[in-house]
Amino acid sequence: MSTQKIVINQKIIKLASAIQEYEGWAPQNHPAAKDGGPTISYRNHNPGNLRFSIFQLGVRNGFSVFYSDDIGFFAMCFDLMYKAQNKSRYINAETATLRELIRIWSNTKDKALENYVNFVSKRTGFSEDLKIKELVR
Repeated sequence: MSTQKIVINQKIIKLASAIQEYEGWAPQNHPAAKDGGPTISYRNHNPGNLRFSIFQLGVRNGFSVFYSDDIGFFAMCFDLMYKAQNKSRYINAETATLRELIRIWSNTKDKALENYVNFVSKRTGFSEDLKIKELVR
C-alpha cells in the first residue's frame, strides 16, 4: 500500500488567503459582514465557500460545512492543489490560467469575474495569465 504525501505550498496558501478575503469570510460586526454578520462562510467554517469537499461534515445554504476554520481552510487549499495538479475533471491545469480557475471557482462572469480576478491578482502578485500548474511547482 502506497501513501502519498500532501504538501500545500506557500503559493497555494497565498491564493487561498486572497480567495478567503474576497469571498467575505467575516465574523459578526466585521466590516466585511454586510448584515452585521457573521457571514455564511464564517458560520460554515468555509472560507472559500466550497460547495463540496471530501472533508465536509454536511451542507448548509448550498455550501459545505466544516468542523473548524482550520479544516475549512485546509479543504480550500487541498481543492486548489488538486486542481493545480491536474486531478480535477473541471479544469485542465496544463492550459488553464488563474482567470479560468477563478471563473470556475466563483461561477461568475463579466464585471464580477473581472473584479474577482483583479482582487486576487493584486493580493497575490500572480498574473491572471499564470498557468495554474505553476502553483504546485
